[in-house]
Amino acid sequence: MARKKDYPTLIHGSIFSPCFMTEEEFENGYKNSIFYVDKDFKKEYESHIAAMGHISNIAKSYILNNWERVKDWSDLEVVVNHGPTGERTYYYSYKEKIRKKEYGSGMISDLLIKSDQKRKRNKNPVLTINEVVLDPTDGDFSITINGKQHWWIQDEAIIIIADYIEKQIAKETNEKEI
Repeated sequence: MARKKDYPTLIHGSIFSPCFMTEEEFENGYKNSIFYVDKDFKKEYESHIAAMGHISNIAKSYILNNWERVKDWSDLEVVVNHGPTGERTYYYSYKEKIRKKEYGSGMISDLLIKSDQKRKRNKNPVLTINEVVLDPTDGDFSITINGKQHWWIQDEAIIIIADYIEKQIAKETNEKEI
């Protein structure tokens, strides 16, 4: 099995954390947040975790009801875990990003080019989604991509797939209107 570093995290939360110079600025900075709480910290934290699971379950139904409407899966980038074994499969299409003439020469340029060549060599695009299955008794969600079955996939992959479907349907709808 490949090392974890070989698979990107495709859903990001806060990438940069605010920087404050004093404890007072720190406290006031977070008081202005839409997520501010001043009590029941554990309960609030658990509520946010529960909400994430709830959103994922709604996304499962969305995928189940809309996946066949997508005609082009080629730009889907997702890491899917096969629940029973933990095997991870990284699906992505190679898109050339780095050109030697843009980066000049040197060690950094060579590293970027080497990384780009590895992505090109290891590309694994989604050609088709063959089947999706929702088990309503326990919420398990499985998907078959390019003929490969993935059982009980993780919430992150579900959210990414639902987002892709939503964007593809919107794109197709906009194209029809033009």
